[in-house]
Amino acid sequence: MIIKDEGLLIYEKIIKENNLFIKLLTKENGLRFGIVYGGNSKKNKVIYQLGNFINFHLSQKNENFASNIYGEITNPLMSNLYNDKYKLHSVLCCCSLINIAINENQHFQYIYNSSKDYFISLNNKFWFYEFSRWVFNYLKELGYGFDTKNINFENRFLNTDSLLFIDNKNKDNFDKNHIIEFPYDLYLNKIISFKQVLLFFNFFEFIMKNLILDDSKKKIPKIYFDFKEIILNRLLNKND
Repeated sequence: MIIKDEGLLIYEKIIKENNLFIKLLTKENGLRFGIVYGGNSKKNKVIYQLGNFINFHLSQKNENFASNIYGEITNPLMSNLYNDKYKLHSVLCCCSLINIAINENQHFQYIYNSSKDYFISLNNKFWFYEFSRWVFNYLKELGYGFDTKNINFENRFLNTDSLLFIDNKNKDNFDKNHIIEFPYDLYLNKIISFKQVLLFFNFFEFIMKNLILDDSKKKIPKIYFDFKEIILNRLLNKND
């Protein structure tokens, strides 16, 4: 089997000296993984970094052998982010979330395209807003999208049983364990305040823990919580 495609590097692990085991969310062939011989060498480190998009060649003799991967970088994204811990953490967070949600050969082209759009937007002023949109697209692709057309201050609580927003006056009629406040001002008005960002993280964690990972041994990755902490600390200090 031979595959030629473009892919986002979402996971890597050093194995045996300079070799790497990597996972790629590909443009046309779903999630693929294999070994890059010499991938951790000084020459190749710049290519095989989490968050990079690469054009790759994958070959596999048969099912009993691991795939061999060779790639060339299409966008040296990560090398441009080393001096910005906030954006760097956001990209690593995206890659880790993709890694826990997608299995081999699954096709999530919407997440792939959304990731590419978000990474390109990192030079924009409202990059965190774009990150939040990426997260909502991620949830939608996993089957937990919701209609935000009529959301406003009076209609900002989500019923996670129906994935419908309800009038705030009626929220006490529902089981409080199935009601979560949505960061409507972040989503609608790009307001990046401590309160709205905290609501955003709480909302995401609620959906992940109670709906997506509820029956799974997988957990929200540590890099996500690291990112959450540095963003909230920055906003808290800014407000002070």
